[in-house]
Amino acid sequence: MARLINNRVYLDYNATSPFAPSVLDWLAKGDLLFANPSSVHSSGKKSARGMNEVKSYLYKLFGLKEDDFEIFFHSGATEGANTILKGRANFISRGIAQSFMPFYYFESDHSCIHKCADDLKTMHMPIFPLEVNSDGSFNLDDVISTIKEKSEHSLLNFTWVNNETGVVFPLEMAKKIKKETGCRVHVDAVQSVSKIEDWTKLDPSLDAYTFSAHKFGALKGVGFTFYKRDFEFCSLIRGGGQQEGMRSGTENILGIQSIPLALKEIVEKFNVKEMQKAKDWFEKNLNELLGDNGEVVAVKNKNRNLQTTYFITPKVKAHTLSMALDMSGVDVSNGSACSSGAVIPSRVLMAMGYSEELAMSAIRLSFSHHFDREEAQFAFEKIKPVLSRYFN
Repeated sequence: MARLINNRVYLDYNATSPFAPSVLDWLAKGDLLFANPSSVHSSGKKSARGMNEVKSYLYKLFGLKEDDFEIFFHSGATEGANTILKGRANFISRGIAQSFMPFYYFESDHSCIHKCADDLKTMHMPIFPLEVNSDGSFNLDDVISTIKEKSEHSLLNFTWVNNETGVVFPLEMAKKIKKETGCRVHVDAVQSVSKIEDWTKLDPSLDAYTFSAHKFGALKGVGFTFYKRDFEFCSLIRGGGQQEGMRSGTENILGIQSIPLALKEIVEKFNVKEMQKAKDWFEKNLNELLGDNGEVVAVKNKNRNLQTTYFITPKVKAHTLSMALDMSGVDVSNGSACSSGAVIPSRVLMAMGYSEELAMSAIRLSFSHHFDREEAQFAFEKIKPVLSRYFN
């Protein structure tokens, strides 16, 4: 909730989430699995069973069949995406195919995807950034036309929910792209959990989905990726051959165990109608407060998530406004937390056609997994006095 967390109003759930109450309760009990799942003794076997139980839960929750998909656990989405993208390129170039892997990604994708593209370029892989529109959407026909002209080994990164703007790319569009072009598709699903209506409904025709546990209230340092069994790639982390060689190293059994605890709590309390009403109320009041002094990004895009509001204040730089909010006990973001520490324009906004100046004047508010009218009102009353200093 937006109510006080460590005596602060926390509005930065897209960056990371506080621990779910169920995870805190479980940690407090202290009866935790600790043994190496690869060990043959009883404690090790118990850890291995625990890990397999988590896998079974994830297959069931996300509606995927174990015969079609495998899961591997990793340290989080950055590692997961690097493994899939660069691992696939290594397989294509060094394996049986011995070919190139044209890589397609959107200019609004997460920084980790852009950095992967840079690495792929040094591997002599052709890379193709895809444009987005001013509302954060993209032209489906243009993307299909662009990919169709290239190799059958093409790989597309498809960001389901944008971490800055909250703009949603429907999976139906990824499915059509794959059908029309034959390319493989990796879905960045990091920001999907609890933030869109159909977050548990993964399309089995797509090739891989990557998640990060700390985004939904589980422990940090753990994530998971589904991948189709016929989607071959070389492992990024090599060593003892754990997880069928897909990710070597002793598994983070504690982190893995926390995943279903947090997810079960979200599923139990998830209420789409309440979240949408809360967001509509909040943005209506925010627009009235800003007047002609600001705008909500992508507000006319019908495909937006349930708990992210990203707004621009042309007369006030984001770092100035965020510092004022911070001093008032409110935690917000200037954009992607992974780019924090430097005052730079938002790459996502510039990809959408905003000027560099405007791209340095955006504030992101991201609410809890159970966003409701009470939370919306509480948050608005906390930020209203700060914003009023600048816009009244």
